Amino acid sequence: MEQLRRQQFQKRRRQRFFIGGGTAAVVIIVVAVLAAVLSGGSKPKVAAPTTTLAKTTPTTAAPTSTTAAPVSVPLIDAPAKVSCPKLNGSSPHYTHFAAAPPMCIDTTKHYTAKIVTDIGTITATLTAAQDPASVNNFVFLAAYHFFDGTAFHRVCTGFVDQGGDPTGTGTGGPGYSFNGGTPKSASVYTNGALAMANSGSASTDGSQFFIVVGNTGPTTLTALYSYFGNVTAGLSVVNAINKDGSSAATTNDSCPPRVVHKIIKVTITES
Repeated sequence: MEQLRRQQFQKRRRQRFFIGGGTAAVVIIVVAVLAAVLSGGSKPKVAAPTTTLAKTTPTTAAPTSTTAAPVSVPLIDAPAKVSCPKLNGSSPHYTHFAAAPPMCIDTTKHYTAKIVTDIGTITATLTAAQDPASVNNFVFLAAYHFFDGTAFHRVCTGFVDQGGDPTGTGTGGPGYSFNGGTPKSASVYTNGALAMANSGSASTDGSQFFIVVGNTGPTTLTALYSYFGNVTAGLSVVNAINKDGSSAATTNDSCPPRVVHKIIKVTITES
């Protein structure tokens, strides 16, 4: 009888061991799965950024909680034929045109743009003699208040502040395209340079432009973008806008701003 009780006790001990052992195995498996998930093993890889400044197609990925929503302005059609605007601010407000502008500037004169933003003013000299088509286009649009209320929709930290799209998506424009020409080399894309964004060639210039931020422009860009000016005052504003952008490396070069900054108005002076 005593021997039988000892055999039953040993059997129960073996049963408890295997149940405990099985529970431990389950715990180990669960912990291993959780560790794999939390370590980011299934996190998708981010493609390497490109250096193109084309009119970008909106990303289909869900924005992060730190990405601001796009800002658009109302579509206001200009008449079929539009004359050269006045530079005193009295011209009407248009955001869509049927054709590229006529030549309105005098290339023997000097043009200065004051870009008033929600956080300060950026002043730029425009290269009318060297880049007449792009300067004429920028002056034409500014005088018709095209840029009023538009946002810097693409802001790549340490690289560019890009604006001039009335839709705020990176795909909008003035309703036409033109050929702004290209520089002889990328050496013009220095800190504070203004250039036109396009879809891969100068013949697709429209209204989107960018301001170069930092010193990598000459080495990371190719000479595909019409250079039409340079910031002479307000670089601190350019940098402040840029700090509210996002990294090209982590956004596949789309660079949606974390905080959207707007252009209040652009005024042009001629001398």
